[in-house]
Amino acid sequence: MFDRKIVYEVLVGRGSRWIIDSTHKAKIDAMGRAQALLEANQHDGVQVTREVDDSGEEVVFQQECAGQAEKPITIAPIEEAAVCATLDDLYGFDSRKTIGRVLRHYFDENSLTPTELLHSPGVLRQLSRTDRLYNQAIHRISSIQARALDVPAMDRVDLLFKLGQQAIERVKNAGGASSYLPVMNENGLTAALKAIEETCEQNSRSFTTGILLAGYLEQQRDWNKKIGLVCDMLDKQPQTDALAILDELCAEIIDGSAAMKELLGVQTDLVTALRTMAQLAAGTLKLPDGSGSILSRLNDAMGRRHMPVTRAILFESVAKAVGSAQPLTRQDDKADQIAFPALVKDVIWHGGLSGGIAMSEALTRRARMVMKHGETDLTAMEGMDCILKMLPNRAVKIGYLLDLGHSSFGEKNQALILQTLFQQIESVSSISTFMPARSAPDDVVNAMNDIRLRVGNDALGQEIDALVTRKLDALMNAQKDGTPQPIIAPPAPKPAAPAKGKASNQRVCQAGEGIFKEGDPGDEAFMILSGEVEITIDTKNGALVLATLGRGEIFGEMALVDDQPRMATAIARAETSLSIVPQEAFKKRLSWLAEEDRIISRVLEMFVTRLRQQSERV
Repeated sequence: MFDRKIVYEVLVGRGSRWIIDSTHKAKIDAMGRAQALLEANQHDGVQVTREVDDSGEEVVFQQECAGQAEKPITIAPIEEAAVCATLDDLYGFDSRKTIGRVLRHYFDENSLTPTELLHSPGVLRQLSRTDRLYNQAIHRISSIQARALDVPAMDRVDLLFKLGQQAIERVKNAGGASSYLPVMNENGLTAALKAIEETCEQNSRSFTTGILLAGYLEQQRDWNKKIGLVCDMLDKQPQTDALAILDELCAEIIDGSAAMKELLGVQTDLVTALRTMAQLAAGTLKLPDGSGSILSRLNDAMGRRHMPVTRAILFESVAKAVGSAQPLTRQDDKADQIAFPALVKDVIWHGGLSGGIAMSEALTRRARMVMKHGETDLTAMEGMDCILKMLPNRAVKIGYLLDLGHSSFGEKNQALILQTLFQQIESVSSISTFMPARSAPDDVVNAMNDIRLRVGNDALGQEIDALVTRKLDALMNAQKDGTPQPIIAPPAPKPAAPAKGKASNQRVCQAGEGIFKEGDPGDEAFMILSGEVEITIDTKNGALVLATLGRGEIFGEMALVDDQPRMATAIARAETSLSIVPQEAFKKRLSWLAEEDRIISRVLEMFVTRLRQQSERV
């Protein structure tokens, strides 16, 4: 007789699969391990098999686990939070968005929106009794608010707990809005708002509207069906105030990842999902005729209605995903390179990129990774140039660079961005160099207005802001007049000939002598050969010193850029020798490619340096 080879295997169940946990020679050992796994309750089930002489397996024990303990719902990580000072602030869209994001897991688990939470006594009371989750949310939001306001965090904690209790009391004591729901279902939100206005005190109308909307959404638990309810109201021709409310309500729903996944359905890869979202935001998504899906209905509404809040939420989601490290496709780097330009095209807007600062930064960073040659990522300059080459006209390029300059990427690469932005703006000499020659007048105006919104408040320096604004003003005037000629004014008359024996390209100023004044016409710039020059601007509090310049530095160059009056006053602070750079000479050198001309390169370099200094000082 010979000994038989017997092996006992312990397996754990995960979904439809059995995975080997351990192998034993004795059944008692295998059963002991199986019992320990059942008690741990970390798997779907436990199985023990016996194999004799490699003759096949026999199941000798199998049992399902009692059910894995549910993981507690926790808050989601957020870095920004709206600031609330009063109870009414709590109901604003920015606050609802903050609540929706920090409690995202809770809302997804219960198929709820912040509006339903804040206006439903049972739901709000249930959350407040979930002590751990409620406390975590309060403390997280308080911490972010405290940093933003530079106040003690506990002050914000106390205030938010107080506002939370006030919200519970308010919704508990509020009257219902069930009488308005049939009006809304039948005739739309505009009719319901009119009924509320006729029957409610002014100070309670907004809250009553919230109760109405919460009750309306509670009719459905499915995310797509909630969006369908919003689309039903959008189909009933809402007026401006009702449309704004529905816009926020729709944005509130799709801000959740679960709702977005349900809305989009199965997507082949990340870039397909992102392009679907971008096209949905613009109302240009191509879907089968008569599909009748919620996605199709919402796309139709986005194309017909002014819904800026929903649009912003969609593009914010796109920018966030673009900024992640997830591959665009499920293929290879080459496929990602092919897909990327199409994604950029989908987010182009009138005068920049939809999604603003976040989108411009995310696409630039993604370009550096995706469009690289070999294994090394593109440099910051190469990534920016890559995006610029994909943009259709100078209006969009200028808007993109303005947004990029306001980003964290821009803070690290400000000189590079400002120099590129300067070159793009300086190249705008007529409407046809700003946008394609056959652009509709409305498109040109929309691009101008879009860029104005992106200029910001001196984040890139007053000089660059003023330069952009003046260019746009000149374009606008040319657009109104239908002027086909270039918008740049002809050069000012040449100055009188210098005194005999004095070099025509140099000037000597004594201490205290004014070189030019703010508002003077200008047709020349200056390089300091020796001495010192102070640059000031007039303010309501007197003269403000922007910079004190010395040997080798250039000033007055704005006159060579946009043919506008002087933006500042220049005064010699010591005997100063200047080299004059005439406008005519500058223009000629510019046409010979600025990057190869030492003087022009120096102008650009000093221009950017001073912009950065000015941005820090003013």
